[in-house]
Amino acid sequence: MTDRNAPNASPAGISSGRSQAASAGAHLALGDRYVAALNAQIKGAGGEGKSARTRAKLKRAAFDCLTESDLASLTIGSVTGKAKVAAGTFYLHFDSIRDLVLEVFSEFAAVDIAPAIPEGDEFVDLFSQMKATFIEIVGAFRRRRMFFRSLFQMKRQDAEANAVWLRLTAQWAEILSAIARDHAKQPVPSAFDRFIGHATSAFADEIMTRIYVDEIFGAAFPDDPRNDEHVAELLAFTRHRMLFGSDPDPKLLTANSPLNGFSYPAKRS
Repeated sequence: MTDRNAPNASPAGISSGRSQAASAGAHLALGDRYVAALNAQIKGAGGEGKSARTRAKLKRAAFDCLTESDLASLTIGSVTGKAKVAAGTFYLHFDSIRDLVLEVFSEFAAVDIAPAIPEGDEFVDLFSQMKATFIEIVGAFRRRRMFFRSLFQMKRQDAEANAVWLRLTAQWAEILSAIARDHAKQPVPSAFDRFIGHATSAFADEIMTRIYVDEIFGAAFPDDPRNDEHVAELLAFTRHRMLFGSDPDPKLLTANSPLNGFSYPAKRS
């Protein structure tokens, strides 16, 4: 019998853990927030009982295993061993490895992927906002490459895992379409209005998967943090073109950007 009513076993509980972890004042980068939230639960920072703390230990152990190795190598023994709990304890919380991984992926998506969805104009220009967001996303992909590889593997194989991802991408696409619509120089067909958000979101997903999971530029490139800004700028530049049909102001590009000389901002009317 699984402990489905364990305190803080849901993304809502993880959200409170994230708040506790963030209260220390330091900025928590995307890709690190879920771990901080689980650590807070393990310590009982929110008054969690023993059952909830053990459940959090199992999820943290699964996350660590998936960060170090692939999905196929994850077993109940590897999880309970890393969590330092008895093997039989696993079945008090989860029916199977799939249930555990699905919960970890769902909560990671809620805590470490959903916050990357644009929320509004925080910068003077949209390009700088998009680039800042992409720097966070790219950094998360770099640090958690193996975990993302497992996530994408599972979403291809499991309908429920894929549904989690599709809900996020649908939100992302809707917001991106709204940004394109709000800043359009002229009306666009309604079909294109919906399509552009999905197209720009899918492009970013695919190119980051190819760079950080499939290693199309070699194994050394995605491991080098010096490439984060370079990749983020290319992604933001491409998204700007796709959404608005124009390039950002060349003054916004970094001094050594390979895009210098190729930016053609929209003419001012």
